[in-house]
Amino acid sequence: MHHRSGSHERRALVPGAVALALLLAPAGAAQAVITTTLLTLSGNRLTLRVGSTGGTIDNVAFTVSGANLQPSPAPVTRPDTVTVLLTADKALLALAVTTVRLTVTAAPGLGCTTPTSCGSTSIPFSTISWVSTNPDATGLDIQSGSFNASGSPQQLAQFPLPLLSLLSARTEMNNALRFRYANSTLYPSGTYTGRVTFTATMF
Repeated sequence: MHHRSGSHERRALVPGAVALALLLAPAGAAQAVITTTLLTLSGNRLTLRVGSTGGTIDNVAFTVSGANLQPSPAPVTRPDTVTVLLTADKALLALAVTTVRLTVTAAPGLGCTTPTSCGSTSIPFSTISWVSTNPDATGLDIQSGSFNASGSPQQLAQFPLPLLSLLSARTEMNNALRFRYANSTLYPSGTYTGRVTFTATMF
């Protein structure tokens, strides 16, 4: 898969296309959400999948060309969604384990990888946003937002685990995200690439 990426600036017409690629790496469609089920026996375990199965690092790409460039630049949205699936198994007696948190860390910008056309230009990661197509009514899962481009971890979700139960418990969060590149500033044509890392913690 391929990924995407303003501010008010004067726009000059630049020939060619801008291709943005965002790599989605986990560290570690329907109705989403946060659900809890009971297990007969389980230890503490946390799993996270972003996009494809099998440990694949997905690539989400935006191509900015044609009508998206002139006469008025328009946002570019990927029609497909990226699934974020987080599963937390809590052991029966793990009383100190009460919460799961999901964060994402993005580089400050998407760097040019075709220097003959875009030199050392970088597109801020904050130009890439997402819509959570199936947010949970609690507001504790991933809501719609954008990358903060600070290079620091950004909290996406945090939800509680059952405190007491007669059995072990599994809590699952499942969101589908649709990404969009703002395209409010005209950058030199070329290919720009950046990477974001999702990290889940149980504490």
